Amino acid sequence: MVRSLAGLLLLTAVAHADPVEIALKNQVPAGQKPAIVVTAVTALRQVRVELTREDDGKTFAAGHGALREKQVVTLPFGDGRAGKHKWKGTLVALFPDGNRFSTGLTFETASVGELHVKYSRDHLDLDGHTLEFQLSRPAAKAELTVFGDDGSELGSGEATFHNEPPDTWLRVPWTQKPGNPMRLELHATDDNGTSVLVKLIPWSVSIPHLEVVFATGQSAVQPSEVPKLDASYTRIVEAVDKARKADATIQVRLFIAGHTDTVGGSAENRKLSLDRALAIATWFRDRGLPLPIVYAGFGEDALKVKTPDNTDEQANRRADYIVGVEEPLIGRGVKAQWFTLK
Repeated sequence: MVRSLAGLLLLTAVAHADPVEIALKNQVPAGQKPAIVVTAVTALRQVRVELTREDDGKTFAAGHGALREKQVVTLPFGDGRAGKHKWKGTLVALFPDGNRFSTGLTFETASVGELHVKYSRDHLDLDGHTLEFQLSRPAAKAELTVFGDDGSELGSGEATFHNEPPDTWLRVPWTQKPGNPMRLELHATDDNGTSVLVKLIPWSVSIPHLEVVFATGQSAVQPSEVPKLDASYTRIVEAVDKARKADATIQVRLFIAGHTDTVGGSAENRKLSLDRALAIATWFRDRGLPLPIVYAGFGEDALKVKTPDNTDEQANRRADYIVGVEEPLIGRGVKAQWFTLK
């Protein structure tokens, strides 16, 4: 009799007289050995497998001594060589009375890389309560738990997939009670049943503040604007203290995004907004703000109030102060280079 084994942990059909049930772990992480799992239907003196890897002719053997009825043993084999391989061989079981049973085996094995999750901030919609991620192997399911900045659980969600190919964007919705999400714990499982737990920290808070007024076309902070920055400094420190009470290990930064109205050219407005963001960032640093400061200039590309070109709109001449972990999403599809203040 020759057994053909295929699939992950797939039980073979067992004839009435067979003393063993056989299963195969044939998809394993890179560097690990595949294995044959043997269940003794009756008590045995010994069980042994002898296998040949067909692509290079190497032979391997594995075995176990006496087995009780219903005892399960795992017999790793091979050398952990990466890739897909075809195998053939024989399994022999010895009965306590000296009789023996043997069956031929043919099957394939494959080593697979570690399970990884890929994620980017523009695939997370905190307002819409959806997360999209990529898995490095075909996906089966995902579970998501959301925690707030006070440490409490805010919500949860789950999704089932149908072996979507690796690197497909997979969507997990969640339901949530009121609160500001700080941490998302994603538990993703591939089609082999292997799981990975990933913690995402999208927490951020926008600091309400009075806008610093700059002279036309200038980026120097005027003395009259210092009280506004002092008040913002206090609010920033308070936000950081609150976050660290919820999670003492959280690594937060201050993000400053500069904006302009639509008067002038787009390139000039980008530069002006960057210079003004830098001026504000420098003021906070010199004031002694105890966290990294990152700044960017978006010019007229992320308007607060939509206007035609060359429109003098005060609401668009502004800066965002955001305390957070990841680079904030200023506007869908709007990109700018962030600089870390030295």
